[in-house]
Amino acid sequence: MRSSLITVLLSSEKRTDLLLFLKEKPRTIEEINSELDTNSVAILPQLKRLKENGLVVQEDRAYSLSLLGKILVRRMESLVKAFRLLEDNYDYWSGVKPGGAPLTFFKLMEELMALIPDSSQDEDASSAYQKTTEALYSSKQILLIISHYDLRYPGICAENAKKGLRVSIILTQLVFEKFIEEFKGELDTLLLLENFEIYVLNENITPPTIAVTDTMVLTCFSTGKSYESENNTIASFGEKAVNWGQETFEYFRVLAKPLGPMPSNQLLLPDQRGDSK
Repeated sequence: MRSSLITVLLSSEKRTDLLLFLKEKPRTIEEINSELDTNSVAILPQLKRLKENGLVVQEDRAYSLSLLGKILVRRMESLVKAFRLLEDNYDYWSGVKPGGAPLTFFKLMEELMALIPDSSQDEDASSAYQKTTEALYSSKQILLIISHYDLRYPGICAENAKKGLRVSIILTQLVFEKFIEEFKGELDTLLLLENFEIYVLNENITPPTIAVTDTMVLTCFSTGKSYESENNTIASFGEKAVNWGQETFEYFRVLAKPLGPMPSNQLLLPDQRGDSK
């Protein structure tokens, strides 16, 4: 019995995962069970429903997408990525006030969703972390937007700037105040370097934390809460991702105020500058 295609496509996570898995090539039931960590008892009813609605066809022991299935899955994939990105990072997105977020910000985030890479079957978490770390430390230039306080970032900034790399940082107001409080000496040294620049974003909108290297963009939707899932960090590689990162950084750099090379105890916060004599 046929159902609404929207219901069939999106009302079951198992069916959604199954359709995305069949996107590349036909699969046997054994391959499906192994990849999706399921069993025949659970997956066969889903395959039956997809066949009844003309989205999947079976030939011998292999299941594949029908022409209709291929068309719909191509359209569905970016929507599913968006759903999962928003769901995994609900705390971050629920804190973004629509009235305070420019339309350009949402456009940039929509473009990011299209860049989210598919999970690689032959790349485990440790190799992905190594690849990300190598990209971060081998880059000639690093652009950072830091919107949540993390002790790792001052070290990354200092180490790369002192090696002569071009390092540009945008901090939100709250993060800047924390850095001034705990890393005055380090910041004083960095501000004297010609290859280091820092900006403070005094806006209602809080961007994701973003690191842009020559080859990669690392995007983190953390709000700084200790219980957050590790799913809030996305590594995107390639020219398109880097171009997106550079465009995003420049967008927020224009909104931010630059800090000059002066001792950190004399630095004026952006909202104090208008009151100084």
